[in-house]
Amino acid sequence: MTDEDRPMPDDRPGERDAALVGHWSSAPFEYGVMECSELEFHADGRGSATVAHLAGDDVARFRWHCPRPGLLELRDEDGATERRRYTLGPAVPAHTGQALFALTFDESVHFAHQYAKQG
Repeated sequence: MTDEDRPMPDDRPGERDAALVGHWSSAPFEYGVMECSELEFHADGRGSATVAHLAGDDVARFRWHCPRPGLLELRDEDGATERRRYTLGPAVPAHTGQALFALTFDESVHFAHQYAKQG
């Protein structure tokens, strides 16, 4: 069994916003910063959060679902849960002037408030 297949504490199915599935990066919104955060949401409710910096990458796995529209619940490997309100839509990074499809949280998730969809 790989780490990705290992059961997570209190792993339960729930509704998932299909628009969240994929890879998201805070890099476009953090111009000139020496690190960035990345989120990966899988359709089956698994996910990972990475902080990439000069010393290497720090990765945390989680399970996710949306108890109601616009509310994301993340449960880490130790069973700790956090809920964050979010919106999806265009956002313009200050240094580019070009709109990107963005995931914006009311409070930071893994050290960032705003992520751009990648790929």
